[in-house]
Amino acid sequence: MIGLVLASGALIGLGASLAIAVLFPAPPALAPAMERLRPGASRTELDGGWRTHLARRLAGTVIGARVPHADLALLGKTANDYLAQKGLMILLAAAGPVVFWAWCALLGVTLPWTLSWAACAAFAVAVFFAPDAAVRGQAAEARKAFRQAIIAYLDLVALARAAGSGPADALESAAKVGEGWTFRRLGLALDPARRGTGSAWDELTRLSEEIGVPELADLASIARLAGTRGAGILDTLMAKAQSLREVELSTEVSKARSRTETMTVPMALSVIGFLLLLGYPAFARMAGG
Repeated sequence: MIGLVLASGALIGLGASLAIAVLFPAPPALAPAMERLRPGASRTELDGGWRTHLARRLAGTVIGARVPHADLALLGKTANDYLAQKGLMILLAAAGPVVFWAWCALLGVTLPWTLSWAACAAFAVAVFFAPDAAVRGQAAEARKAFRQAIIAYLDLVALARAAGSGPADALESAAKVGEGWTFRRLGLALDPARRGTGSAWDELTRLSEEIGVPELADLASIARLAGTRGAGILDTLMAKAQSLREVELSTEVSKARSRTETMTVPMALSVIGFLLLLGYPAFARMAGG
């Protein structure tokens, strides 16, 4: 009996730690992350051990066919990382019913089989889709930060063009001036152009398709006009930056309004509770008198 209790506690602790690790992942180490972003790096060779083995097991399944490549590329993660997390969650979902029924037996609780199976199924579904929700949420935040960085990047490119730099030089110098992971990502994307193995606008277009940020493709199209046709793009860059600012401002205003509306019900309930608290003594005296 004691061994069963210890085993159940160990499985629960393992499952809780895995769930916390997936929902609240630690920041990736800078050196491996930069190595994964390096052009030409073999991602298969960078990952090894049991994670790669588990990921290869799932690569040929339906799970492997639904890998969110754009979100993972934006976060600097590999498909192996995602598939390894999914494999761990599958193991956790399989162990969940065993632990649940073991605890019910230990506590002497008898539940209807429909309720037991429904609880186990709900737990399995929640655990299985936890990595997808985590990746989707982190990617949404990263795309928001990337769009905001593109606004500053457009301003820097416009300043470089106004100073007389060429289209490609303006794109590269603006990426060097900025700070943060977004500008480092832009600098890595422009590295082939810096080495003369590709054009800057083609590399930005490729990065836009890889991470799913269409605003970056718009910038690449503007730079391509200047690089191939010699068009003046200074006004276009400034107008694009202003347009993105207005979109971001409109989004933030809409979010603020929605949050204000959601606060109406709690505020109304708090006022009603306060009025009941004030009126209760008088009601008690009337009822008692």
